[in-house]
Amino acid sequence: MDYEKYYEPLKAVHSTDFNRCIYCGCEASCSDYIPPINFIHDWRDASREADFISVPSCTECRDLLKKQNIGSLDLRIDALKGLLADKYEKAIRVFNHWSDEEIQEMDASFQRSLKGGSNLGKEVITRVRFAGFDYEVNGSITRVAKPEKRLFKVFEHEFNSFKEALEFACLTYQIKKSKLSQLYFESGESFEKAIENFHYTMKLQELENEIKQPCQKFAKQYKQNSDFVLRTVMKYMTEDEELEVNIALAKLGQRYVKGFKAVV
Repeated sequence: MDYEKYYEPLKAVHSTDFNRCIYCGCEASCSDYIPPINFIHDWRDASREADFISVPSCTECRDLLKKQNIGSLDLRIDALKGLLADKYEKAIRVFNHWSDEEIQEMDASFQRSLKGGSNLGKEVITRVRFAGFDYEVNGSITRVAKPEKRLFKVFEHEFNSFKEALEFACLTYQIKKSKLSQLYFESGESFEKAIENFHYTMKLQELENEIKQPCQKFAKQYKQNSDFVLRTVMKYMTEDEELEVNIALAKLGQRYVKGFKAVV
C-alpha cells in the first residue's frame, strides 16, 4: 500500500536550506516520515494525534530514528540529538578533553588517532546543536527561532564552549578532565557544583585516611564490623566538624556496644 500519500512534505523556506537535513544540518539524501511508516497503524487506527509529514533527512539521522515511534517533529528532533550524542560519545569526549597543544605532544600514531577523534567530535557537536530552519508544510510557514548563545560558567568566569570551561576549571582547581567532566553531568551540568562535590569528596577521603587506623583498632577490640565503625564515625565527624575521633568512637561504643565503658 502507498502509505506515503498520507504525509505532507516539509520544505525549507530559504534556498540556503534546500537539501539540508532538518535534524542535523548535513546534506539531505532521503526523507524521514513522522510518524514512521512502519508504525503508521499505531497512529491511524487509534486516531492518535501526529504530524504526518515527510522531512528532508540525511541517511544516518533517518536510520537512527527508524525504531523511534514518535509522531511529532519537535520530539523527534530531541530524540535524534540524544541518539547522535550517544553514538559518538567517545569522539565528543576526545574533542572536549584534549587540546591541540596536548595532542601535539603525543607520538605520531597517537596524534593521528586523537586528531581524528577530535575532528569527529567537533563535527558531531555542531550537528547536535543545529537549530533547524524555517519551513513550510501545506502552505503554512513555521519560523524556527535561533537558540540563545549558551555560556558555560565556572563561578564568575564565562566561556563560549564546554571545552574551554573544562580546560580552565581543570587547570585552576587541579582536577583531572575525565573526573570533572563526569562530575559536571552528575551535578546537573554545573561546574560550580561539580567542583564543590569534588573537594567535598577529597575532604571525606582525607578524613577516612586519618581515622581509619583507630577505627580498625576499636573494631578489633570490641568485635565490631570495621566498615560499620568507620562509616559511623565519619558520619558523626562530618555532622560535627569539631568532634575528635576518640570522642566519636566513645559515642559509637555507648550507642552500639553492649557493656561499653568509655575510658576517662
